[in-house]
Amino acid sequence: MSNPSPLVHFYDLSGPQPWSPACWRTRYALNYKNIPYRVEKLSYPSIAPLCQSLFPAMPLPRATVPIIQILEAPQCALNDSTPIAQLLNERFTEGDGYRDLKGVDEVRAYEDEEVRGLGGVILKWIVYDVFENALDGGDGSREYFRRTREEFFGCGLEDVVGVRGGGEAVLLEELRGRWAGLRERMRRDDGEGDPTYVDFYDAANVKWVGAASEEKLQKLMDLYGDDTFVKLMKKVEPWSR
Repeated sequence: MSNPSPLVHFYDLSGPQPWSPACWRTRYALNYKNIPYRVEKLSYPSIAPLCQSLFPAMPLPRATVPIIQILEAPQCALNDSTPIAQLLNERFTEGDGYRDLKGVDEVRAYEDEEVRGLGGVILKWIVYDVFENALDGGDGSREYFRRTREEFFGCGLEDVVGVRGGGEAVLLEELRGRWAGLRERMRRDDGEGDPTYVDFYDAANVKWVGAASEEKLQKLMDLYGDDTFVKLMKKVEPWSR
């Protein structure tokens, strides 16, 4: 049986495997809703020119991935993972045979209140590992990533954990505090139920760590000394492709 024609064109960041947490959120949404899509990998230097082409009025700081183009009329393009999830729910409805992705309207409050600053802590912890392991070497992404992140942190990528994070032990303790909401949620969850977009938000960050460093992924899975992350990743596994 032939595969159905794609209804969405999904632009993901290049790399040996999917790694960007924002792009993983969109990948999870597409997979969960079972929307046929095709993937095109973008290098970091190619993001801004594509955004300028697709979104001529967009200021350059908003030139980011993920990006989707809906291929059926009315065709449209959008970047930013949570608005993308909202758009996918609006365009691909239960009435048309697609799952409704729950929790999309809750993730902003979750991000701003329960896990505020989580992404920044993770980035300090794994930024050098991302540079070493998650990026393609021949498309300019590694050079772009090093230059822009070293400008942001004001030090070499190799030094971020110590200079900006206070050391790995400090960063892990910060993660325990900032991700406490996930731990509480998983205490009430057996990992068998239907995932929400909030679950996909958390799982995307786990995927980010895993693509950067297997060693740090194991430390993350053991962060609380319980099955918090085991249950989370079991819950999202069917859509983790």
